[in-house]
Amino acid sequence: MTASRIIILLSGVAILALPETASAHDPSGKGGLPVAYTKRMVEAMKSLDAMDSSDQAKGIYSRLVQWPPTYAKLRVCFMDGNDKANAKVAEIANRWADDQGMGLKLDFGKMKKPRMCKAGTRDSQIRISYKQPGYWSQLGQNSVVYTAQEEPSMNLDGMDQNPAVLDNPEIQGVILHEFGHALGLLHEHQSPAATCGNEFNWEYITNYLKGEPNNWDDETIKFNLAPFAGEDLMLTDFDSKSVMLYFFPPEYYLAGKDSSCFIPHSNDSISETDRVTVNYMYPSDASARIKNFEQSKAQFMAIWDKAKAEGKTKSVGVDFPEAFFGAKGIAADEPSED
Repeated sequence: MTASRIIILLSGVAILALPETASAHDPSGKGGLPVAYTKRMVEAMKSLDAMDSSDQAKGIYSRLVQWPPTYAKLRVCFMDGNDKANAKVAEIANRWADDQGMGLKLDFGKMKKPRMCKAGTRDSQIRISYKQPGYWSQLGQNSVVYTAQEEPSMNLDGMDQNPAVLDNPEIQGVILHEFGHALGLLHEHQSPAATCGNEFNWEYITNYLKGEPNNWDDETIKFNLAPFAGEDLMLTDFDSKSVMLYFFPPEYYLAGKDSSCFIPHSNDSISETDRVTVNYMYPSDASARIKNFEQSKAQFMAIWDKAKAEGKTKSVGVDFPEAFFGAKGIAADEPSED
């Protein structure tokens, strides 16, 4: 399942504009991950491919966005909004971490009056705004590697304007979906275990998304819809109940509503497989989490050291080992100062 597909190369966080009344995760059909963010990640992708573009290497790169075990919790702050809306978002988001098997918690400060982002305070790993177009989130560690502290890493367009809307199950599904991305989860329709790539009506999708309001080019369309490549040790079977699976209208599929990837509406809750996956990524057993992390680091460093010896890291522009494996993190008993 893509909920277990933790990958830097394809960030499935942009919001798709859909025809007629189809809503996906943005009923207004606008916005998506800021272009500036995407460009930063695309450049990083090119740098990684320049070092080693094999499927095995891509499988290793896919785990870079996973939060390292130095993070027992992630600091979350709000760049705007109000206490009532922010508290409801925090309550909904905490469903991801409200499980004894989950070894990574979300730290909102005071739940009834969640932390606001303030310059000069400790860095926050998830920074939420309501003011940009669309619903989107950076993917895992990308929120601190490619996004500055003064930039939002997640956007929930307008949800603060009417807190009552946060009682809507579909809107709650949007919030869970975006926090899934913040934990490092990708879109289910891009999973190699799914057949969505073969079932998509690519001619229709391409013509539609190249028009208003998206104006996407071929690379952006592939970036958001094409299946992933590369080995992935955490790949599970396609999960049609995953909160990370988008609803797309029948026109997106060659077989319409008969497509195995079609769902009649957006999923609005964390599926059993979503839960198993995120608990595997961040197990409560610290030793297991450290073991998985050290294995990923060793595999990546083998690629990095070989590329460095061949002079392939000089033009990379990013110190990947430090960026993805060197974070000081946040201890479980560290105070939640505002």
